[in-house]
Amino acid sequence: MKKQSLWGRFFQVLITWTVYFLFRPKVIYADKSLKKRLKGRPAVFVANHTHHFDGAFTGAVLGRFKPYVLVKRSWYDKKAVGTMISWCRSIPISLDEADGAWFTAAEQVVAARKSLIIFPEGSIAREGILQEFKAGAGLISAKTGAAVVPCAIYGTYSAVFGMRQKILIGEPIESVCPEDMRRSKYARLLMKQAQGEVRRLYGELVRRYGNCGSYPNENFDN
Repeated sequence: MKKQSLWGRFFQVLITWTVYFLFRPKVIYADKSLKKRLKGRPAVFVANHTHHFDGAFTGAVLGRFKPYVLVKRSWYDKKAVGTMISWCRSIPISLDEADGAWFTAAEQVVAARKSLIIFPEGSIAREGILQEFKAGAGLISAKTGAAVVPCAIYGTYSAVFGMRQKILIGEPIESVCPEDMRRSKYARLLMKQAQGEVRRLYGELVRRYGNCGSYPNENFDN
């Protein structure tokens, strides 16, 4: 795990201020005690993914948990943007080839009692549906015992005067892999459960605030 520099910590604060100014986030906990229960406890936060801003947004609103965001390695190759991402608490991951470095870095984050933010779909939901969650986040949870915390991100990132961006944080899914089960199978089961919870949480936000249009091909009434 790369230690964040003093400049990086300053930049992380600047990003947080910017997120709160532009998108006026509303952080909702499924249970009010969650904020206290999750503090100081390493966790793997998993969320739906509809916009490139999701990483910066979740990193800001979940900042109290000192999370590291998994980011596609290709973003680090972009001028200016890649440099800024590298200053923040982030872990590069390659989805196009075997990449064990991200897993090692993620283990180190959990061992340091910090948390991870992972978007298990692996890409933005361009088809208007919640895509299948890949097993990577589940593998980290199964290996380290860190709980999986499902989160639903809701909104269109309307700046300043538009709709407030929202996130609903659900109950942790505890991770205890049975001795007679392969870790890879358990990871898939964890992610299937997490995907169902993220979908349910998003549906709850739709019922509270209406359909913001992020998933035009999904029906959250069932």
